[in-house]
Amino acid sequence: MKVIETSQDFSTFAEDCNNSSILLIAIPCDHSKHPRLTSIAGIYISTLNNMQNYYISINHEEALLNFDIIDVMAAIETAKIKYVHDIKQFNHFMALNNVVCCNSLSYFFNNKKIEAKLTPAHNKLYSMYWNKKNVNKIIPIYKHIEYCQQLQIEMAKVINETEKSEVFQVNTMINYLKNLNNIESSGLYTENGYEYCNYNPYTTTGRPSNTFNKINYAALNKSDGSRNKYCSRFKNGSILELDYDAYHLRIIAEMVDYTLPDTSIHEYLGKQYFGKEKLSDKEYSEAKQISFQILYGGIPEEFLSIPFFNKVNDFIYKFWEEWELKNYYKTYLYNRKVKKSVIGKMNPQKLFNYYIQSAETELNSEAMARVFDVLKDYNSKFILYTYDSFTFDFDMDDGKDLVLQIKQAMKYPTRISVGSNYGDLKDVSLRFS
Repeated sequence: MKVIETSQDFSTFAEDCNNSSILLIAIPCDHSKHPRLTSIAGIYISTLNNMQNYYISINHEEALLNFDIIDVMAAIETAKIKYVHDIKQFNHFMALNNVVCCNSLSYFFNNKKIEAKLTPAHNKLYSMYWNKKNVNKIIPIYKHIEYCQQLQIEMAKVINETEKSEVFQVNTMINYLKNLNNIESSGLYTENGYEYCNYNPYTTTGRPSNTFNKINYAALNKSDGSRNKYCSRFKNGSILELDYDAYHLRIIAEMVDYTLPDTSIHEYLGKQYFGKEKLSDKEYSEAKQISFQILYGGIPEEFLSIPFFNKVNDFIYKFWEEWELKNYYKTYLYNRKVKKSVIGKMNPQKLFNYYIQSAETELNSEAMARVFDVLKDYNSKFILYTYDSFTFDFDMDDGKDLVLQIKQAMKYPTRISVGSNYGDLKDVSLRFS
């Protein structure tokens, strides 16, 4: 283990990095802040070709020499492959090429992320100085190294397991994390400055949670005014939301090879529920409730006469038979194995719901990539993703055509809403029909 303290040490480190495979662990200055709002105190590097370990201080109070992050990045970039703990978090600190995410490898093959265990010293000092900024700048460097060495062991296990695997299909997962990183980086603007959300994609189904500083950004209340503070950063801007219409129903129809109309699905199914060609407003509302009850609570026998639900029912029980036989299922797009040993006791309907959530997430990942490709030539920002809707800080100077391009990139039919803030959205879908 070598702590880099001289220019000569740094030159040796840089030579070891060149064309090597390396493992990287970044230590933030402030563990309590969103990674977008802090910088790096130090970085731990292990060169896997010759098994040399280094620690470089970038912003630490006890370091004999703090190095410039630009110089460190230049040396690291010469490595052939860079393994990091979590690429979504790491990309907030530095953007590098040829990065492999160990959390993604572990999640893809083992259905779990790598847990980083703090040392007792970290826990004690975090507790003692809970209201102090940048605590990691005063925690002894050797304690950071101890933490990194423990994490390195867990990362190395995953790397070695992956190298033995015949299939290495995690690029889709890594691209998904990069998309989430881009959304986080955009920030949500308020009159008091920016807030940053933090997605956790390592859930049982893959559907991410999104909580930071005790705020659940995936479920901001629509009626208590808590959304109103989120507004546009642009002088001529608005908040724009595109919300998928009957998203799960459309995904399921695709799975079971059933053609649904582009018009309202709830009206289409409601006509079959009530045996009518025209629904009242009350019947339309009831039709929505019936559809959700059927999909998430099980299909009653009286609805099996409806061709769509008959096909869905057949799919659910065929899917269940395969699960019982194989003890795992593969997700809809990315073929990630979700194992019985991880998600525990199931029944046919619950298993189907898990499958739908993972399918929704993977389809959204593909849609995000298409949307970011559209946005690259515009000012508007993609600021929030909440399962069945994408939200944007929209620069009105970007024009109506951008909205249409986003709508097309999202693939499935959407409703479009615009407002001066996130709590004041009004449906304007007819303007874009």
